Amino acid sequence: MGASTSTSEDSDKHLIQKVKIALVGTYAVGKTSIITRYIRDTFTSDYIYTRGGSINRKLITVHGYKLQIELIDTGGQKYQKEIAPTLYKIAHGILLVHDISKPQSFEHVEEWLTGIRQNTLGDPVIMLIGNKNDLDPQVKSDYPSTESTNLTTGLSRVPYEQCQKKVQEEGLLPFYSEVSAKTGINIDPVFELLVKEILHKQHSLLGTIWEPDLGKDEVDKGRPNDKNPSHKRLTCTIL
Repeated sequence: MGASTSTSEDSDKHLIQKVKIALVGTYAVGKTSIITRYIRDTFTSDYIYTRGGSINRKLITVHGYKLQIELIDTGGQKYQKEIAPTLYKIAHGILLVHDISKPQSFEHVEEWLTGIRQNTLGDPVIMLIGNKNDLDPQVKSDYPSTESTNLTTGLSRVPYEQCQKKVQEEGLLPFYSEVSAKTGINIDPVFELLVKEILHKQHSLLGTIWEPDLGKDEVDKGRPNDKNPSHKRLTCTIL
């Protein structure tokens, strides 16, 4: 990929841009874990309580340009949603996260989008992703009803096609992807794609041209092929 981490002490004098990205979504979908994987390349199975508004930073290089990425971690609990509008206002991009193993988290996507669009000052790039792709999509879960003998068994998974449809209907960045903070699959490519689109949009608004040839980036869908367990790949080009 075109982005790499920079640890150089003199990188500030080459820094041309700060890119602010807010991660939003329902409680316990894995926003903090995604940030931890991207920043430190680590993962913990212990739940990490998030106090909304914490910021993590990372220096990356995109085609020779050094950028500082600021990831704004937001809490998903109802009482923390009150501070979310303030965070939306400063974000250049928003990563909207749902948990593919919890359909209810996907059902709340539209609610999150409404809040974002009502409170942003600009026009941030919004990307939808599904976390926890490491969970077996074929695992079935039992949901007990009022009678112990009456169990409803079904797939605990949000259909990939349903997520793609939501992206199209809402006019989001047209590259939906499933990721896993646990295994790291698609975490770096997703952030790189979002950052490049933010830069492209900002330069377009300023009337300048984002000159580097961004070429083709491969983002693994993270969805198993129906006939083959190997993953398909989604190839996209930022123009």
